[in-house]
Amino acid sequence: MTVSEEDTPVIVGAEKIEESKYGLLGLPDTGLVGTIAVGHTIRSKDFKEVAHVSPSALPPILVIHDGEPKSPVRIFSGKEVFALISETPMPYATYVDLAESLVRLAKEKRVELLISITGIAVENRVEIIQPSVFGIGSTNVVRDMLKSRGFQLLEEGFIAGPQALVLNECIKQHVPIAVLLAQSHPNFPDPAAASVILTRLNEAFGFNIDVRSLQEQAEEFRIRLRELMQKTQQSMRSMKSQEQELPALYG
Repeated sequence: MTVSEEDTPVIVGAEKIEESKYGLLGLPDTGLVGTIAVGHTIRSKDFKEVAHVSPSALPPILVIHDGEPKSPVRIFSGKEVFALISETPMPYATYVDLAESLVRLAKEKRVELLISITGIAVENRVEIIQPSVFGIGSTNVVRDMLKSRGFQLLEEGFIAGPQALVLNECIKQHVPIAVLLAQSHPNFPDPAAASVILTRLNEAFGFNIDVRSLQEQAEEFRIRLRELMQKTQQSMRSMKSQEQELPALYG
């Protein structure tokens, strides 16, 4: 089942996004690592909001920032970088259409590399002082680039949820993407894992993101994002049951 044509997510304001070298994606899933990392990048680098996804196919939610109602899925622009952040989990069918729109946007803006940030659940996370970061590349070129910049490739396993949809769409549309996964809590927001990934982005890509302030605000993030984590887990369970009905998508 897919959303109807009139409900298909549309990126409103895409024409305001300048050509970019990188595109950062922060979608809510394991540990909310992507949402936390990309949200912090937007704030610390003072990115400007330039576009948003029309809420017509999203859950009936608007977020309030500085007293202003906004779409929960927005795009920000900085120097040579655009960043998409979602502050709400979405239905499976919405992610399908959003992935297609995002990758098409990346082609139009001549993005050299999409970087999608996420977590990989580990049950003994509380015992891990420094989470490891793994990389998945859509092409041999991306995989070689990740290895040359010190990332450990995820050699075996699987990827599910919104990350799988975006990765699959990038392969279909020939857009290079690196998915970066930090070991994270399976059931709680994990700002520490997000800070480790941002540190690696600074080292590997020269992003110069202020990681210290994220580390100082870790407990605040855990408390504030607890409800979003619960909703995200519910959404991921629903998506996994639907993915089992659509194995051809990952073939």
